Amino acid sequence: MAEAALDTIISPLLPGDQPQLVDLYAGATGPSLEFLITLKQQPTTCCWLLRQETSVVGASWFTCVKEEAELIDFVISPSRRQQGLGLILLQGSLQRLRADSVARCHLEVRHSNFAAIGLYHKVGFVIVGQRPNYYRGQEEAEDAILMRWQANDGSVPP
Repeated sequence: MAEAALDTIISPLLPGDQPQLVDLYAGATGPSLEFLITLKQQPTTCCWLLRQETSVVGASWFTCVKEEAELIDFVISPSRRQQGLGLILLQGSLQRLRADSVARCHLEVRHSNFAAIGLYHKVGFVIVGQRPNYYRGQEEAEDAILMRWQANDGSVPP
């Protein structure tokens, strides 16, 4: 992971970044890029990008109200996965939330998304509930796992 960190920068989403997000979100299964861009127009939404060299390789989207945040979407470019970049982006995002006085962050994730659940556990998220049959689509319905991170538990290094 140290190698992955050498040339990465976490920065807020800027208006000129949208073209790079199109490539990042091509084939993504979560919220659409159009939805996320519309959501970003709200003052409660923040987005951080993970840049590697001249490319955007990851994005994290949150809604924040007072001391609470919710992770709306988290994506790493498929060609850059399994390199520690998700951990870098998630830790950096949570550090920025904590700096903005956010004490808790919530998320929901598909029960079958073992890689994401493992990543969330690694930075201190804990499972706090489940929504049966929450994700419905062309395939069988799937449960959502509800997770929460507490800023005061020391799980994200400064």
